Amino acid sequence: MAHVREVARKTGAAWEVRWRENGTFKQRSFAAEKEAVEFSHEVRLEKRNVGTANHLAGKSPTFAEVAAESMDANATRLKPKSQGGYRVHINPTFGKRQINSITSIEVEKWLRTMETKKSEHTGRPLAPASVHACFVALSKVFAYAVKHKIIPPNPCAVVDKPRLQKTEPVFLEPEQVEAVAAALDDHAPYGLIVRFAAYSGLRAGELAALRIRDVNFLRKHVEVRRTVQRTKGGWVFGTPKTARSTRDAPLRRDLLADLDAYLEQHPHRHDPDAALWPGRLPGNHRDDPDVLDFDRQFDPVTVYRYFFKPALERLGLPAVRWHDVRHFYASACAAAGIDIRKVSRWMGHASVNTTDSIYTHLFNGDHETDMDKLGEVAARPLPLPMPRIGAV
Repeated sequence: MAHVREVARKTGAAWEVRWRENGTFKQRSFAAEKEAVEFSHEVRLEKRNVGTANHLAGKSPTFAEVAAESMDANATRLKPKSQGGYRVHINPTFGKRQINSITSIEVEKWLRTMETKKSEHTGRPLAPASVHACFVALSKVFAYAVKHKIIPPNPCAVVDKPRLQKTEPVFLEPEQVEAVAAALDDHAPYGLIVRFAAYSGLRAGELAALRIRDVNFLRKHVEVRRTVQRTKGGWVFGTPKTARSTRDAPLRRDLLADLDAYLEQHPHRHDPDAALWPGRLPGNHRDDPDVLDFDRQFDPVTVYRYFFKPALERLGLPAVRWHDVRHFYASACAAAGIDIRKVSRWMGHASVNTTDSIYTHLFNGDHETDMDKLGEVAARPLPLPMPRIGAV
């Protein structure tokens, strides 16, 4: 219940509305008794319909404060990239605002701005997937506020989500992958890294986070146990993307042999916790093996930008992304006739449905044999009709 009482102020009489919220009292003051009474009715309606009138109090925490509480509560599940999204794209607009004052109209305006905003790194408009991820992150903070009765409705609930534009994967041919790897053999170990990425299916962050102990020669697989991301504060290690991304990905025998030869030359080969791949001295992108530094973090972006992409151009191949090497792995497995359920597990997809949604056309296979079998069923002779009982 909300109660109205008259209180004395230095400027004269005022009317105060007080109500209990989660064991504590909230209040709002009004200069006129009529306004206070009307507000008390609004408080009663909100508590009856929504369960809380906390958002009607004069002051609420800022969006940034609630976002920080939400991130602390979900720290074990939140990826470093998500925290960067709040800092760069959300807090500049909503961070200092009281969270109960943000409306759905303002969220829509922010979303329209995001769809034309340019990336700090590339100078190009943000990818639809990035805009969608920021909207989801924004909505999660409001959902957290609703859960703890800081606000009643989630202003994002009535806003149309930004659409994800599905892009078709680009698939290199096996001979094209080998051509790029051969071209990078002169910049060892980048040729081996391309072959490893192409025939293991690891994501870039998983590849960069590998340690020597992760290559299991006895069981002939690589153990994916961590990922690494580059943030504004430096490299941050974390868990793989999904629960099924923690996995053992099998490796070809010839690739294992190449890895064995590579590790024979590795300066930290006797340290199982040492990084598998070397980094580079900062600012050095020339063809000098002395710039390799096995004590620095390996960066796939550097290898792609200064070695992989130029090799594609020299060979006259399509300008594919580094992630398209992972797509190649799926296409190679499909061409080899490997069951999609195995491929899904080896690639670390959240479920086989994810694999099917991306690569369904690869695993459809040749339907000719299936259709021949269906034709045999259709061509079967009709069974003789059974005589009716009592028929003459």
